[in-house]
Amino acid sequence: MRFSRLLASTAIAGLMLAGASAAQAESPFSFSGTAAITSDYVFRGYSQTGEDPAFQAGLTASHESGFFAGVWGSNVDFGTGSDADVEVDLFAGYTNTVNDLTYTVTALYYTYPGASSDLEYDYFEAGLDLVYSIGDVSISGKVYYSPKFFGTAGGDAWYLSPGFSYALTDMITINYAVGFNELENGADYKDWNAGVALKFEPFVVDLKYYDTDVSGVKEADSRFVASLTYAF
Repeated sequence: MRFSRLLASTAIAGLMLAGASAAQAESPFSFSGTAAITSDYVFRGYSQTGEDPAFQAGLTASHESGFFAGVWGSNVDFGTGSDADVEVDLFAGYTNTVNDLTYTVTALYYTYPGASSDLEYDYFEAGLDLVYSIGDVSISGKVYYSPKFFGTAGGDAWYLSPGFSYALTDMITINYAVGFNELENGADYKDWNAGVALKFEPFVVDLKYYDTDVSGVKEADSRFVASLTYAF
């Protein structure tokens, strides 16, 4: 069954969270998670599901010092012969806020259980996220690097992404970001997205438009994506 691994991981994560919640009040650790459904899983401008919907879930353990670690998963579909139905990401990092600036350093390992090792889908990436808040406006920047990016054609890769968001109200936030993908194989491209997030605690509805400057690849065409996320 296509989603069996992801659903099993989600169930295990839920049990871990339930077991940890009772002790959380007296512990330096806290636990949080998300469960989401989206009309298309888009990563840096490319559909990861063949333009089909995705079910996603994640669990994060955080320490009061700022260190954190977790796991996140989604169904994927890269087409005939890929043998990859699920993406599971493992991550760990550190976050801190100094005055109005929040910085986060993260190491991630992207894995695709079931895919042949010859496809070389699994890869490591490290990144820095910065968010500077001025009232209702947040200005963000991302820099990520992978020494060997996704797939057999992947070499080292950089991803740089400036963006901003503006909270119109406590419930409505608009956002925009552009991404610069610098790839060793020469297939550099830009992606961008703009959208609005509607918060109905504990749910968030995200409506977003994605596009790239890539021609002739339907997975990188412009598209509207709607997502519903439950945070716990």
